[in-house]
Amino acid sequence: MNPRIKKINRILEKKNLDAFLVTNPVNIEYLSGFSLGDALLLIIPGKTNLIVTDFRFIQEVSALEDFKPEITSQKMPKFLSRKFLSLNLEYVGFESGGLTYQQYSFLKEACKNTKLIPVDNLIEEMRLIKDEEEIKKINRAIEISILAFEALFTKLKPGFSEIKISRLLEYLLREEGADGSSFGIIVASGENASRPHAVPTDKKWDGKEPLLIDWGAKLKGYNCDLTRMVFSYRMNFTQKNIYKVLLEAEEKAISLIKPGIKAGEIDRAVRKCFKKYAWAKYFLHSTGHGIGMEVHESPSIAQRSGTVLRENMVFTIEPGIYIKGNYGMRIEDVVRVTFRGADVLSHKLKKLYLKK
Repeated sequence: MNPRIKKINRILEKKNLDAFLVTNPVNIEYLSGFSLGDALLLIIPGKTNLIVTDFRFIQEVSALEDFKPEITSQKMPKFLSRKFLSLNLEYVGFESGGLTYQQYSFLKEACKNTKLIPVDNLIEEMRLIKDEEEIKKINRAIEISILAFEALFTKLKPGFSEIKISRLLEYLLREEGADGSSFGIIVASGENASRPHAVPTDKKWDGKEPLLIDWGAKLKGYNCDLTRMVFSYRMNFTQKNIYKVLLEAEEKAISLIKPGIKAGEIDRAVRKCFKKYAWAKYFLHSTGHGIGMEVHESPSIAQRSGTVLRENMVFTIEPGIYIKGNYGMRIEDVVRVTFRGADVLSHKLKKLYLKK
């Protein structure tokens, strides 16, 4: 039995739960390796764990080690009601964030002889701490992302549209071995870059405006998220100043990272740095977010976050300044918490990208 299941079993025993129903597709993949959707897991301490799906996936689920396949064409509430009864499961926990209200209502109506107990973030809390295999996958996703970006930079020319640059980078990610892009790649030039989550347009990069590129590779279920700026060879004074402030803010944040510090302290340090240079009002989002099987997951590196950092948490640090009607800039790296402090996993990309 894999250690993740063992840990859940111990938690369920402490909570006096007979079983735990897993419906979040990301958590299903985390625990079982099954990623094709339309399935759920039933973890039963002391008994055989089940993965429930339909006939389309019989071959895939039959190969799983820790779960016995249950293939059904019945509606899930009806099937689960009968299964709970047959296994004598009186108290069954479920992911409170994994069911819609409608799904919960149907399940509650069908399972009148079973008490359904909502459980908050049980698996998400486990996912906060990455094991070595997960970190290897994230590292490889970062390596692929860097290779693709370096290849893009050699091909990049003034006159390319944001959409063209985005599509080219996605192609290069796959060429380097990615399963795909972690998210819709952001390519934004000039005024468009003043929107933190800009969508690429037909706007052509003129080679003079700052060009913001936010991208990442997805590999074997794990993600990467990086942002870099491309500038004209003749950066003006204000651009140089903002970029310098971003680097200072990022370096300050990274210097604070260590086990035991609260995530909110890191965000507040970035804001304090921006305030010193009168840029604070132009910082429009939090300092970072966890990354792993999802692009945005815990921990949140935000002002009010009380999350205490622990070894092997992995998250982004991404200070940004956005001037409406003008341009925006952001630097984003992926860091890992170690017992010594921060390990910047994307350090190989740390240089200024200038185009003549």
